[in-house]
Order: sequence, then structure tokens, then C-alpha cells
Amino acid sequence: MTGQVKVAGEAAPRGPLNPYGGPGIPEPVNPRERELLTGMGNCYAACGSDFEATVGMVAESRRRTPEDVKLSLSEMKQRFGRDPDYRALRSRLPDSFPL
Repeated sequence: MTGQVKVAGEAAPRGPLNPYGGPGIPEPVNPRERELLTGMGNCYAACGSDFEATVGMVAESRRRTPEDVKLSLSEMKQRFGRDPDYRALRSRLPDSFPL
């Protein structure tokens, strides 16, 4: 028992549906996707490079091709673009980055 009292007729507390925490997203986010976007933000914060250079550095550190990183970022934007946690991670990057 976790110390929480369950009242009859009350729904049990539940956690977020995915690692981003947004309840409106039907499918779970792969933790590697979250790490990829976090890595993009960290890399940009550290060096302030343009999009291509940032993608290149992240791709190299993840042992992926730049094209693969861009594809993953594009898919994430389509799937999670309206999620508040995704938007918070995305806000660490300039608007000019075509994610």
C-alpha cells in the first residue's frame, strides 16, 4: 500500500500515458526520441551552431546519420507537436530550426 486512501467510486490515480506526460498523446514516446530532442537542445545551448551543424554533432554522438536524425525529429514534430512537454523541449531551439 502506498499510503493513498481509495474512496469508493473514485478512480485510482494514474501516471502519465507517456514519458512526455501529455495525456492527449495516444502512443508512448520512445525514450530515445526524448533523448534525441534533449540532445539537440543541449548541443545548441553549448555551441549555438546552426541547424545542420547541430544535427551533425548530435548524429555523430548518437552514431546515426544526419538524415536519420532529421527524419526522427520530423516524425516527432508530427506526432507530438501539440504536447506541452514536447513544446518545452522544442523551445530550447531557435524557431528557425525546421523541426
